[in-house]
Amino acid sequence: MTDVFNALADQNRRTILEYVAAEALTTAALAKKTKLSATALDKHLKVLVAAELLTVVTKGKTSTYSLNKTGFGRAAKWFGKFGSAFVSGQADILGENIGNLLSSAATWLEKRAGVKINLDVDPEQAGKELGRKLSDAKREATEKVGEASAKLKTAAKKVTSKKAPAKKPVAKKAPAKKPVARKPKA
Repeated sequence: MTDVFNALADQNRRTILEYVAAEALTTAALAKKTKLSATALDKHLKVLVAAELLTVVTKGKTSTYSLNKTGFGRAAKWFGKFGSAFVSGQADILGENIGNLLSSAATWLEKRAGVKINLDVDPEQAGKELGRKLSDAKREATEKVGEASAKLKTAAKKVTSKKAPAKKPVAKKAPAKKPVARKPKA
């Protein structure tokens, strides 16, 4: 199996994926769109299929390529490792912005109402708390998905392990009797 990221490293392969993402395409259609030689196109297509980014269906001499979610799923899973760190950093920034907004709102209200408003909001603490809540929600969702996946696998095993009930043979109807022609009595 070719590494997904090695396959994505080449601009020609990324271009092929962009064309196939819009619709399944034959080798001839890809050659026309990419303007690559048959040899170069074949090399790129083999790499994309080996990386499980493309699926190929061959009928006669025509090969049609479509996206394969397996390779993209592996890449997304790898990128997902960094998502929580990114979200946590964004939550810190969001908390700080909320704290600043609340301070500005308090100042505005003080000027309008003529009353001192004391908001005890530490923007950094608000951001950390928001990040913690988001992290907890993600962990809980991941656990729930894992539990549901396990239940689904168990149910699938039960379904596939059960033998289908034997079908009762259908009784065949006896062929209709032909009326016997009787000779008239003399």
